Amino acid sequence: MNKLAITFCLLFVDLFLYSSLTSEIFGQELSVYFFPVGQGDSELIKTKRHAVLIDTGPGTKVVSELDKLIPVYKRKIDLILITHPNVDHFGGMQEILKHYEVKVVMMNGIDTESGSYKNMVNVIKQNKIPIVFARSGQKIEFSEAKLSIIWPGLDLKIHETLPDKKLNDTSIVSSLEFKDFSALFTGDISANAERVLAGILPDIDLLKVAHHGSKYSSSEKFLATLHPEYAVIEVGKNSYGHPTPEALLRLSGVGAEILRTDVNGLVKVLWKNNEWQIADNK
Repeated sequence: MNKLAITFCLLFVDLFLYSSLTSEIFGQELSVYFFPVGQGDSELIKTKRHAVLIDTGPGTKVVSELDKLIPVYKRKIDLILITHPNVDHFGGMQEILKHYEVKVVMMNGIDTESGSYKNMVNVIKQNKIPIVFARSGQKIEFSEAKLSIIWPGLDLKIHETLPDKKLNDTSIVSSLEFKDFSALFTGDISANAERVLAGILPDIDLLKVAHHGSKYSSSEKFLATLHPEYAVIEVGKNSYGHPTPEALLRLSGVGAEILRTDVNGLVKVLWKNNEWQIADNK
């Protein structure tokens, strides 16, 4: 088989794979994907015209997950939101920048002594990608969807350098609203931040569980306020005991159906014909 024929066959395979996904990806008004990237977070919010990525996981696996959902002829991400400077939330950024056009990056503005984080920020700047800092009250509207920044508050100082133990509670917390569907993305916040947020948040349909199911997050008052129908835990093999029995018990206690990326694989929320449904790869 000559080189031209081989190229044509490969192109045909690519087109076949993407066309087979068309009814799921492009037929949905809104899709939310929770990627199985190991011990880390990465969520894609996708509409017919826009793509928003929250966190990039710890390494390069996020790119292979994105490639399954974003066609080769449309390798663009409108916004990447990095919740906080922990590598299991930003580690895949540089690999994404090699393969995708990224319009804007949103961060919490906190500095850290982490060399890998500083290097990532430098690469973003070298690519001339605008960086904006998230604070409560900001709203991002796209394709009838609205992503609202709930946390951190305006009192968090931009470019303040914090020790690692304080980074989790600087996580960007955002709520997604689309028609009758709502979801909350919590980064790695602990019960300390949850106590503040519990008084201002309404019921939600879906919760991205904070800090991979740590016992120091998913507090009873917070969950009782949200009363989520579904709770998604993004977790992989780890030495921390995530998700912990304590967090799982509290989630079950409010009646949430729990899905885990280490057990269920890719978790996806699909909105079509004025209703939403949740599925996994099991």
